[in-house]
Parts: sequence; structure tokens; C-alpha cells
Amino acid sequence: MFTVDIDVGGTLTDGLFSDGNKMACVKVDTTPHDLTVCLFDCLTQGAGQLGFADVTAFLERVELIRWSTTITSNVLAELRGPRIGLLVSRGHEADLYGKERKSSVLGRLLNETDVRGLSESPDENEIMNAARALLESGVRRICLSLEDAHRDSKQERAIKRVIEQQYPDHFLGSVPVLAGSDIAEGADDRTRTYCALINAYTHGALAAALFKAEDELRAGSQYAGTFLVSHINGGVAGIAKTKAIDTIESGPILGIHGSAHLAKTYGLSDVIAMDIGGTTAKVSVIRGGEPLRRKPTDFFGIPMNVSLPDLRSIALGGGSVIKIAGEGSAASVQLGPESMGSFPGPACYGLGGDSATLTDAFVTAGLVNPDYFLGGTKQIDRELARQAIESAVARPLGLKIEDACKRVIDRAFGVVAGIIETARAELHVVFSTSTLFAYGGNGGLFGCGVAEKAGLQSVLLPALGPVFSAFGSSVSDISHLYERPLFGTNDDETAVARALGQLKAEGEQDLLGEGIRPDHLKYEIELEASAHGNAPVTIPCPEHLVTSPGELKAHLAAALGVTDRTIPLRIDLLRLRVKKEMPKPRAVELKGGSADCAHALLGTRAVFWGSTTRDARVYRWEALLPGNAIDGCAVLEGANTTYLVPEGWQMAIDRFGNGVASRQSQAREHIGETKGLSHERN
Repeated sequence: MFTVDIDVGGTLTDGLFSDGNKMACVKVDTTPHDLTVCLFDCLTQGAGQLGFADVTAFLERVELIRWSTTITSNVLAELRGPRIGLLVSRGHEADLYGKERKSSVLGRLLNETDVRGLSESPDENEIMNAARALLESGVRRICLSLEDAHRDSKQERAIKRVIEQQYPDHFLGSVPVLAGSDIAEGADDRTRTYCALINAYTHGALAAALFKAEDELRAGSQYAGTFLVSHINGGVAGIAKTKAIDTIESGPILGIHGSAHLAKTYGLSDVIAMDIGGTTAKVSVIRGGEPLRRKPTDFFGIPMNVSLPDLRSIALGGGSVIKIAGEGSAASVQLGPESMGSFPGPACYGLGGDSATLTDAFVTAGLVNPDYFLGGTKQIDRELARQAIESAVARPLGLKIEDACKRVIDRAFGVVAGIIETARAELHVVFSTSTLFAYGGNGGLFGCGVAEKAGLQSVLLPALGPVFSAFGSSVSDISHLYERPLFGTNDDETAVARALGQLKAEGEQDLLGEGIRPDHLKYEIELEASAHGNAPVTIPCPEHLVTSPGELKAHLAAALGVTDRTIPLRIDLLRLRVKKEMPKPRAVELKGGSADCAHALLGTRAVFWGSTTRDARVYRWEALLPGNAIDGCAVLEGANTTYLVPEGWQMAIDRFGNGVASRQSQAREHIGETKGLSHERN
């Protein structure tokens, strides 16, 4: 039986198909008008590579599909969600429970005029007057978030019920109403409010896509296996357990968890994970084999008091539009934030794109072979790329075409190196011994160039780099998150244990409802607790302490720095993550060979970056064997991406099929020392 992992990116959609023996990697154009189209394009190509006659025949042999999508991220980033109204406690119409006088979401997710304040005990007339005022102004979705509703959500539920009785969901004039306590139960009022707003803002687009995808899989192709959606926590869950906010940036975060999995396999403690696609560049940091987390964090500039992997993203990728800023000697190259996406795409696609992009610079510079782009499945035109670079860069700056390409590529690598430097400064970490993991559709081209500018000495180029977020999906487990407020229970020493038992039972029922056996489950427990009236602190807690009240209090007191046993501790919230382990790839050592790689040599090609002689040897990536070593400058052409080894660098294929690149002065001591990955199911 096969597992399928599909990650929808801004430009390309990646697929990873495996049964433990066979594996297929697929890249197709993302179809933003209807993401089910690229989903089935991906399935069709994967089925064909694996020898199946059609998708239906293939799906008979598939037990699990995991899908990650950019739908919610795109809606939030591009601010193209529906018009939303918000009901809050009176006095918080502008600050939305934050410290700033005016909330940062006003004028972005909702208009200032679309917020209404309610009194402490509103009657039905007050509630309906506020709701009608919002609806008459053009609002079609209402969020409701009251101050301190995490302590008792009864009033939110009552107000929601009043509105829904007037606008029942079986009538055309129904009004979706979402309460903050429906989405999050933490103690931070602002975060709970923002979670509700983001969920309401992105829900419609996600729901339409997910339900259509599942309908077409079940009814159209008779798929009977499990269909799961990737979540921002690095896990996956069924559609019924998926909220829109769960999926924001889930694809990039899968890449981070894939990097952590790879780092542990290699025994690497410190890693910088770099994901370069067609639309965005992302950088994250792994310490001690685990993603470095940040709290508070933000979703596209919206502050949230939640803990997530530290992910830094900018709008820079292969499709980024090149512009010239300034004039004369002050003129400089800028990339993005506009992107040509997959359609019409870069000028070299020949689909009507008339703006020069980074991909056009790579093609013109000889780093990307126009006759073997995506393994030759997509024809591109080098002359169109050259014309675009000449018009947009060379002529305005008075440069030769080769110098214009170098200027653009230098700028791209420098910008990403700048993200790494910013992370170093803000996180107060040292990167001198860190390995750069370079992945994504353009990661192989960026890896060594960015490392050189960032002062890094080694780069790992994964064989599955072009579909690395799909790889991250393939090592993800089913994960459900549950929260239970505990206000008013602090004098009851058994309340936490009872709440934990209830949540564990709920988790088992949810898994059964998804058709998954609830055995061999793992639990991660956190408590939000405080003392001295301070803000709650999130404290991880082993399960055995929850059932031992005395030990639990001692654990919480130590975490809060409380030494006086007479000071009362307040437990506000129990948070439980229920995880069900899924099949994962594991390391398998391949048979090694000599350093000689003449068998993979295709010839030489002129290049405008990475070589002082402007010549590079060209190799077929798939023909390289463990032990093969290549001195730069070299271009390695693969079916799904291209890898660049500049002068001053050497790359060796490790015992597990991945590329390990080092600065040439150190390359000899690294070759053969680094373990690697292949893939086989447990």
C-alpha cells in the first residue's frame, strides 16, 4: 500500500509517493483558481510514474493521503477574505484587548466601523441592534469575543444563540457567528480574538477547497483510504478536526519538522533550514535537533501570544520580479515582493509574462538548462529570458548581460543571507558550526551562495530537497490539540487529573471517528499557571505528575520560581496534544563507491556566476553515486531541480544519497564523515 504526501506551494505543487520500496517525486504547476486541479495533476503524474493506468487504479492501493495547502496563508497574506464584523466588550472597540491604543488588525482584517461594543450584561435588544448595524453596513460574518471569556464562555454562547435564532443557518439570510471560545481557550483575550478573526476570514476558501477535494477523491475516484490535512503544529488531522487557522503556514512548518527529523538522523545539533521556492524564501533555526520556538509570534504581521517554530519569511523566489530602484550611481537591484507565480510565470515560460524574474536571471546565466527544466517536462525559452534581463537590468544599469545576471543573483543570495544574520542577532545564537539545509525548488541553486555570504562552512543538499515540505509531511504524525479551562477548580486537587481523563477520552473518540485506531497514542501535556496574580505561564508537564496533586504543585511552583509553599498557585488551562504515530522513512545506508564521477558528466557550459573562468562542468544528479566528489564550479541537473557548486566548494554524495557541500579548504575532512538519508518505511 502507498502513502501520498502533497504540498501546494505558491508556484508549484509537490508530491511524494512511497510504498517503502518504490518512491516517486512529482512537481506540477499550482492552480490557484482551483487547488483540486493541481491535487489531481499531482496524483495523475505520480500514478503514471509508478506504473498505474489511471488515478482510480492507483488510489485503490493508497492507504493515506496527507495534504498541505497555502489557501489560508494566501487569503491572509493578500487580505482577500470576506467582510467581517466583531462584537467585543464595551471599551475595547479600538484596542481589541491589546496594549496599543489601536489594534493592528483594524484597517486590515476588518474596518474600524465594523466593531461594536456590548455592555457587561447585554439583553436581546442590545445584541440584535449591534448585529443588525453590522449586517446593514455590509458584514456577512460576525465574530464575538468578550473580555475574560476564557474563564466562563456561557455569555458568549448565549449571545451567539440569540443571533443564530434570528438568522438560522437553513435560511438564505443566515449569518455565520464565531465565538472566540470556539477557537481558542487561552487566557490572552487579544490572541483569542485574533484567532477567531483569522479563522472567520480564511474559513470559506479552505472549506470550499477541502470539501471539494474530498468529494472528488471519494465520489469521483472511489478513494476509500484516509485523507488528512497538515496543521501548523507539524502534525496532520482529519477535515472534521481542522480549523482554518490550523493550516496557516503549515507547509513551511512541515519543512522545519522535516529538517529536524533529518538533523536527528545525521546527529546534527545545530542547523539552519532554508526553504527557497518560486514565491518565498524562508529561514528557521534548529538547536539540539529541535526547531527553535518563539512566543509571542505573528501571522503575517498579526501578533499572537502562541508558541511556534521561529520562521522568517520574505517574498523572494524564482518568480520574484526584478526592478531597479534609484538612478545613476545610486541605482540598485530589487527583487519582489511581486511574483509572476506559475502563470503567466517568468518571461522564459513564454506564457505572456513580460517582467524579468530571478528565474530568468538563472536561465540567462547558464545555471538552469532551458532544455531540461523540471526534467524537460516544461519547455522554457532562454532568448526570452535574456531579452527580459537586458531590458529590465542590463540596459538601465549600463551593464553587460553577464554582469547584469551576476548583480541580480548576488542580490538574491545576499538578501537571504541577511535573513540569517537577522536571526543570529535577534535570537542571540552563534551559527559558526551550523549546517545549512538548502531545500525547496530553488534551494539547490541558493545553498552554497547563501552559505558563503553568511559565513557558513557546510551545506546539506537533500535528494528530496525539491519536495522537502512533502517529505516533512511524510514524517508527520496525526496530532489533535485539546484545551480545557480550569478556572474555579484550583482548590480541587483532582480536577486536573479528571480534566485530563476527559480530554484523552475525547481524543480517542475523534480518532475512531476518522477511522484510525486509537492505540499506541502519545500525549504532550501543558498547563497554563500563575502565581502572585501574574500573567499565566505555559509549563510542560509529564503525565504522571498530573495524577499526583502534591508532586504537580511542586513542579508548577519550581517552574514559576515560587519557594513559599503558602503562596497559592492558579491553574488556568490544561492543554493536551494527542499524537498517533504514522509510518515514517528511515535511514538506509547505500553501497558506496569511488570519488570519480566521470560517469555522470554531461559536458561543460558557460555560466555567469560561480566561476572565474565562466565555465562549469555539468552533471546528471540522478547518476551520482555515494562517494562521488565534485569540485566547483559545477552544475548538477536533476529531474526536479538544479544544484550549484561554485568555485571554492566541493560536494560529495554521502552514503545515503544526499549532497554534502563544504568550502574546498575543509572539504576533504568532511567527505565520508557525514551520514545521510535514503527512505524506507518502518
